Amino acid sequence: MKIDSEYGKIILRISLSLVFLWFGINQVIDPGSWTGLVPSFFLALFSAKTVVLLNGSMEIIFGLMMISGTYLRFSSFVLGLHLFGIAFSLWYSAIAIRDFGLAFATISLFFLGPDKLCFDSYRRA
Repeated sequence: MKIDSEYGKIILRISLSLVFLWFGINQVIDPGSWTGLVPSFFLALFSAKTVVLLNGSMEIIFGLMMISGTYLRFSSFVLGLHLFGIAFSLWYSAIAIRDFGLAFATISLFFLGPDKLCFDSYRRA
């Protein structure tokens, strides 16, 4: 049986995109459930609800870009850095360790580049 690494890239891109979309949609639908997780340094600039809504919207936009493969390297880089920021703000906890793993997986998409089902691949052709 021949295993094509291209399928791994596709699965990684779609599964990570779904994670970002799930979190982003949930933050936009019910920001009140997420306000307790907002780091205190943001509260000097914005209300917790505003931070959650902005974060959720950003995750939806970049998650859609990543799932469609539109500007994949850019979107995966931004979302990877975003997750590193979240993980560092949580420091040493089970959630932070999970987010570090997801951040590295997301950054790996930046290095892997577009797969054959990405919109970026069709644009270049």
